[in-house]
Amino acid sequence: MTEANEPGYKERRYPRVKANVFYKPTRIIGQRHQAPNISLGGMRIFSNAHLKKGETVNIELYFPSGKKTIALARVAWVDAYPKDSDAIYELGLEFIHMPSHSQEELRVVLERTS
Repeated sequence: MTEANEPGYKERRYPRVKANVFYKPTRIIGQRHQAPNISLGGMRIFSNAHLKKGETVNIELYFPSGKKTIALARVAWVDAYPKDSDAIYELGLEFIHMPSHSQEELRVVLERTS
């Protein structure tokens, strides 16, 4: 993960919070997981699939209201975990596209969380 003192670090435009939003990559059948943190600009997730920095992925987001959406995101960073961890990778995703009504839904969830 990029730290504040490393070259290339830039302040986040949107602060990330732990909100009641769940996610699941669209190409994977299985359980949803709560996002460790999320903002209007992106989110952090855990994955067992190896994704490369710059790769794009579709993520299903599930909101507390019961609504769901699909967001297109770009992998901003990747960290590997030790072999005995529950997940192999931790990823930072930057949202590239999300329907405007879903952006508004996310904004409301984040405001209620803050």
